[in-house]
Amino acid sequence: MPQITQTQLVSAALAHGGAAPMTTAEIVGEEIARFLASPKRREMERARAYYANRSAVQDKPDNLPGRSNARIEHPIYRKLVDQKVRYLLARPWSVQCANPDYAGHLNALFDRPFRRMLQTLGRWCVGCGVAWMQPYIDGEGQLRFLPVPPWQLIPLWADGERTRLDGFIRFYDQEVYRGKAPGRITRAEFWSGEGVERFLCADGSGRFVPEGERAPHFTLDGRGYNFRKIPLVWLRYNPEELPLLRFVGDLIDDYNWQTSVTADALRDVAKFVFVLRNYGGADLGEFMEDLRRSLAVKVDGDGGVDKLQADLDVTGALAFLDKQRRDLFEFASAVDVRDPDLGTASGTALHFRYMDLDADCADLADELRDAFARLKPFADTWLAARGAGDFAGEEFTLCFNTDMPVNEGEVIQNLNASRELLSRRTLLANHPWVEDVDKELELLEAEGK
Repeated sequence: MPQITQTQLVSAALAHGGAAPMTTAEIVGEEIARFLASPKRREMERARAYYANRSAVQDKPDNLPGRSNARIEHPIYRKLVDQKVRYLLARPWSVQCANPDYAGHLNALFDRPFRRMLQTLGRWCVGCGVAWMQPYIDGEGQLRFLPVPPWQLIPLWADGERTRLDGFIRFYDQEVYRGKAPGRITRAEFWSGEGVERFLCADGSGRFVPEGERAPHFTLDGRGYNFRKIPLVWLRYNPEELPLLRFVGDLIDDYNWQTSVTADALRDVAKFVFVLRNYGGADLGEFMEDLRRSLAVKVDGDGGVDKLQADLDVTGALAFLDKQRRDLFEFASAVDVRDPDLGTASGTALHFRYMDLDADCADLADELRDAFARLKPFADTWLAARGAGDFAGEEFTLCFNTDMPVNEGEVIQNLNASRELLSRRTLLANHPWVEDVDKELELLEAEGK
């Protein structure tokens, strides 16, 4: 049975001109409302909260007035997400291309701000399951790339496999002032192959009204143009677009909860518990006041005061927390730097400890290469429009320099042993001291080497 895509549903609602049951503005409002209420959006918001160190332990009930109710957070999710992104993208990556002119243009395009932006995309990708980047031409005619938060974008896929886009809806809130009173409005954009339509919701009702006429994707020298493809590039953490939190969220909740409950027990336990017999006072408050002031209490008849000392053993709780922490890093395919044996591991043992993290980031690197392949037509079109040349038939790839602790001397020794087997560019791209391969090649050429 053929699948019906979201784009087909939107197109059906707009078919036959005036006979359409819904206007484009109404469809945009309906799509946004459905997305905001969807499990996918809720999971993204939950992942954002955990990345900001706010987990389910904040919902821990306070049922005993006067007793401790700790809600201890651990920034575990932030640490897991950042570790993957830093491992893959923290160190400079290079563009590999047989055409040096094309490589030079691409390196100029993928400048330092772009590389910092790519790290943001990586965090959104791992943290929320998917990330989006929108190519656009700015007012100065330069090709730029806008990172679009995944919780603000609704893709309209042209196929059930989610490999081709027919359009997308982007929406975002904006703070405004009405007179002297602050307020909030919601803007929406509907991007398709025919251009972009903009809409506004000014009263929070979810009903959008058009803002102007349909506009082209970009304007150059006073003339409007549309890209041949929908100007949007996606980056998925996995084929299902599931965030890392799906796999470790329960463990994080339990770790925070058990830590908080243990802290409550330690805070609330008294050094001594008093057992009263035939106390001659009015109530326990008076007993504590007499004890504090005069270090004595009055009793009747054969009354007395006995003392019990509390004995609290948290060894079992600490052992359980240690197991939970190990499980967290294992199921997140991450490396726990608190592992006491990590500092002394070397060679094969170190590679084994990083194996899961390296494999997970290798998958992310492949997805990044696919994302750059989807970005390539926009870069080629822009370069051709500027007269830089026609590079549509050229290919390029990315070489990532992962941040695994390595023995640099051993790496350099292996590279020297491969001098007869590999090109100079490949050797330099894998050298731990080289940040810019093209610059290093220029320096070597200038030195006559």
